[in-house]
Amino acid sequence: MTADTGPVRTDFVAGRPEDLAVMVTNYRCGHCTGRVEGLVTNNTTGAMHAYVAHDDGCPVLTGAVSPIPDTFRAANLTPTEGNPS
Repeated sequence: MTADTGPVRTDFVAGRPEDLAVMVTNYRCGHCTGRVEGLVTNNTTGAMHAYVAHDDGCPVLTGAVSPIPDTFRAANLTPTEGNPS
């Protein structure tokens, strides 16, 4: 990535603001030094998005690994708790 394109990001959305607050506070990428860099509300949907800045070459950005385990860890959930079915 070049300096003029800005940081490369992933993002996640949570239904309840309380859940997103916990994830924003706790999120750390398990593959680089990535952390949440911003939190915005989508004006159309009202959904809150947390943007995570990852290091260049992070396998999360290339899709080689999933960010889901880090997201569950940040929310203090196990995959079963995060997917009530």
